Amino acid sequence: MTEPVTLHDGYYRIDVDAWLAERVGPHHDDRSRQLRDFTRHEAFDQYQPAVDVAGRLQLWCAAHDLHLGDGALIEHDDTCLTKAVTIVLAAGSTLPREALALVSIDGAAPEVFADATTDDGYWRDAATITISCPGGHTWTSDGDSHLYGDDGSEHRAADLYGPGRVISRCRDCAAYDDNSTDAMCPCPGVAVYCPACDQRCQVGLPQIPRIEDVR
Repeated sequence: MTEPVTLHDGYYRIDVDAWLAERVGPHHDDRSRQLRDFTRHEAFDQYQPAVDVAGRLQLWCAAHDLHLGDGALIEHDDTCLTKAVTIVLAAGSTLPREALALVSIDGAAPEVFADATTDDGYWRDAATITISCPGGHTWTSDGDSHLYGDDGSEHRAADLYGPGRVISRCRDCAAYDDNSTDAMCPCPGVAVYCPACDQRCQVGLPQIPRIEDVR
């Protein structure tokens, strides 16, 4: 099974499918087929410059009387995600408004899902991960320069770890390489250690509030 977050030397990657699963509800089969047929229509071949995926998704929404609010188009590159993703958030024109997410991963054929998030801001965040240790400490990393404790406290990562050291060399791997132990560690060679108790941490994705959870 693919891990939702994988550690590398000095950076991490978030599995795009795991990231997406946190944010979407049921898949809309019929709408997805309609959208794919629309985006592949030969009429788009006549446009120069070509209409990109984002433009085609928005045109399909207009053709189906779906409302696009400010900031409906969201695009993430593969800096933190394993693949680039294009999202268009839309809403039905009648009440109660149906929230939809049109998604194309790495330029592939788009899909239509129910938007299960309680706030559009969760779609704009493609960097946040959680860090938790066996001692019960939990931290959230914004992928930049800060860590947030489970008590709401904010800390500069450099103050807790030193410059550039949130992800560090795995101590078990280092011990094996130094012949201090005969036990070979199966990890990729890097790890995150808890800044509170120094135990090895698990990394994952934060739980995103979903509409069905707040009803």
